[in-house]
Amino acid sequence: MPSCVLRVSGSTAKVRQFLAQSGLQPLRVFWKGEARPGGRVTQQSGFNIELSAAEGLSAQARQAVRFARQHQTALSLIPKLGFRAVSIDFGLYDLATEDQPWPSYSVPTAVAQLAAELGATIELSFYGVAEGAP
Repeated sequence: MPSCVLRVSGSTAKVRQFLAQSGLQPLRVFWKGEARPGGRVTQQSGFNIELSAAEGLSAQARQAVRFARQHQTALSLIPKLGFRAVSIDFGLYDLATEDQPWPSYSVPTAVAQLAAELGATIELSFYGVAEGAP
């Protein structure tokens, strides 16, 4: 199931410092120079932190903001350390239907404020149609 993930990348030193000081447990940590599928090599070190496992943008947004408030001190290290790239990625099922082929997705103001505080972009990643959807 898609989730909301904070994706952060930058220098290896900054990633090590964040991991040592934040106390947060990332979903994934990756290091510059690591081999990736397809023979590619990771260009930047970084980590991913799950902000929400809920389904749907509004539920993910509420949980992401709640997570950020609970871990405000740890997350404040992200802009202080000056990472190269930071994004809040909402994993969503495509809600397009034949009757409404262009659904709208509204990002709540609290998420926009969180992204601004972290210096993050907001991404919407679509994972096809949810099982059981019309």
